[in-house]
Amino acid sequence: MAIKTSSAMNGFISDDPRLTYGQDGTPRFYARVGVKHFERLGDGKFKRLSNSYHDLIQFGSAAELSYERFSKGDEFVAQGQVRDYTRDVDGQERTDEQFVATRISHDPNTTTYTVERRAPDAERDAPQRESVDRDGADRDGADRQARLGSAEPVAQDTAATAEAVAR
Repeated sequence: MAIKTSSAMNGFISDDPRLTYGQDGTPRFYARVGVKHFERLGDGKFKRLSNSYHDLIQFGSAAELSYERFSKGDEFVAQGQVRDYTRDVDGQERTDEQFVATRISHDPNTTTYTVERRAPDAERDAPQRESVDRDGADRDGADRQARLGSAEPVAQDTAATAEAVAR
């Protein structure tokens, strides 16, 4: 089976996001976003170029979640697609691009955050098959359940991990 791929973009929220509702009541998240650009120089360094600015939108219940979670200045990674749209600007028809996001997340490379895991959904997280780590240790559903249900990080034996990776 082929790997499913989609377009992505990363940037920062440049203005306060807005949440509006269509005539049918569908939520719509809108944010003006900036993208930082760089040029690679011959010596391996980078030169900062001017930012570009774009429209990012999202629909449905995800739009309401994004509106709650994102503020001006937040850096993000978004998955979705680019589409053209036409609008009237001062009596002239103008075509622009917008990024239609299916998923948006804070950029983990630039954002400090805490992960709050939900309780596992029994149907979604049901083990499909038994898996075995490279070192041969079984990872059955009970072990996975224990790790996911715990708010504490799981300690790892770094020596055993390094040995398993080296094999």
